[in-house]
Amino acid sequence: MNKLTCYYALSGINYKNSTVTCCPRQADQLVFQKDTILPSEIYNHNNFKELRKSLDIGIWPKGCDTCEEMEKNNLKSMRHDFRIPMSNWLEIQKKYNVITGEMSKDALTHIELRFSNACNFSCLHCSDVYSSKWANILKTFKQDNDMIKYDLKQLLGTEHRHGDDDNLSMKMSISQIDEIVNDLCKNFPNLELIDIAGGEPLYQKQFWYALEKLTKHPNAKNIIFSFHSNFNTDFDIVYLSHLLKKFKRGVILISIDGGENIYPYFRKGGKWSQLVKNINKIKRIDQKTHIVGTCTTSAYQILDIKNVFESILSLDLIFDASIVQTPKYINPSILNYDFFTVINKDFDEVINYINSKLTGKKKMDAIHWFNYIKEYTNETKIGYKHYNRFLVYIQKTDKIWDCDFNNFYQNYRIIDGELERI
Repeated sequence: MNKLTCYYALSGINYKNSTVTCCPRQADQLVFQKDTILPSEIYNHNNFKELRKSLDIGIWPKGCDTCEEMEKNNLKSMRHDFRIPMSNWLEIQKKYNVITGEMSKDALTHIELRFSNACNFSCLHCSDVYSSKWANILKTFKQDNDMIKYDLKQLLGTEHRHGDDDNLSMKMSISQIDEIVNDLCKNFPNLELIDIAGGEPLYQKQFWYALEKLTKHPNAKNIIFSFHSNFNTDFDIVYLSHLLKKFKRGVILISIDGGENIYPYFRKGGKWSQLVKNINKIKRIDQKTHIVGTCTTSAYQILDIKNVFESILSLDLIFDASIVQTPKYINPSILNYDFFTVINKDFDEVINYINSKLTGKKKMDAIHWFNYIKEYTNETKIGYKHYNRFLVYIQKTDKIWDCDFNNFYQNYRIIDGELERI
């Protein structure tokens, strides 16, 4: 078998829901934070070493299933997505011990931290694990037979969980942050990439504390510090900019995930006007920080794909995208069964828009991520039953949030429980 060489498996640590793994996609609970939170004890933990050895002999670990699925469809998976020079990557690979699965500590370049699920949004692709708003919603309604029959994992509280007894939550304390950052400063001199995810980091006191403390890392001048945010809450933009400038580069990955049409529908709690206001302000006061507008792409985005691209690109940001592979009932490819032809006509309109409106690197980036979305949507095969689950999910969430799909989508309508193109 061919080696499945993965940057994240060799060079990353990813803190999740009271567990730790190597990347955002990897779903196995490799280390429990109750056992240790120290990067120096996690990086070469037995489960990390076994993961590396499995990939090294060409066997996909169970938790790497989303990358495995993409590569089976001849698509580029996340294991190929890393942001370091190729020369450095070759050096990192040399620091892997093929016998033991161990890595030299100076090979750790990437760490992703999550402190809490505290969030001011309850987005339709999210769950109670990553959103306190979602957690509150699950407390306020009664599950019904359809939710169980169609296994609507988000509404059942089972999405991003490992069974009925998994009740873990993100609750990292200030003292734990001290331990982690002190360990990073002492033991990992070549750290290059720090990512913070949530919840909503700007909504969390732990984020601000950690950001201040991480500016003291001995390699801070060579570190790219990035964080994922809805960027749609009140916070001190000036102070944020001040702290980010202490790193080689600050990167704000703004999860926009919709155009002006569907943004308040898909991103429950969000206001497009507040988003635009905050983006314009950070751009005025900070020309060093990279501002990236991301589109986390599910079936919802595909149904309004032209406005999604037009709206995000109108903000004059670096464009980025990812795919919602799970739960399968909102995977973008489920729409191929009934709407393949019209969706691809919409795709044609998007690429025509990009070619007519953009130039240079922004055009290249937009085309790259457009092709990524189009290829995944067209090439991935998901069973038809998941499309039916999508229709039920729309019905249930519209009722729970007291809103109406038909008020936000211009080209589609739900009529008698069926989705129709108009």
